[in-house]
Amino acid sequence: MTQVSKLSGWPPQGGAGAFDSRSETFAVSPELVTVKSVDRIVHNRVDITCRFGAEVVTFRFFAADVGIAENVANLLKVNAGRNLKFIGTLNVPRS
Repeated sequence: MTQVSKLSGWPPQGGAGAFDSRSETFAVSPELVTVKSVDRIVHNRVDITCRFGAEVVTFRFFAADVGIAENVANLLKVNAGRNLKFIGTLNVPRS
């Protein structure tokens, strides 16, 4: 088992990419981002709908492989309503 925050690609990337002015806030303040739902898993990418204040923002987590992506997606689903900082403290099984 590995702590989520130790995974490559954590915390997930949020917003509209490099040009989104909120991206820096997402990275340094994961406690402000709450998981709403997991939208889909595409290969090693997990698309997540989150809340940031009053805004709804799509985040993407890029895992090392499909197995880790599926395990993180399951963990996110079970912990919907929690913030990314809390989720980072959880353990996820390695694939």
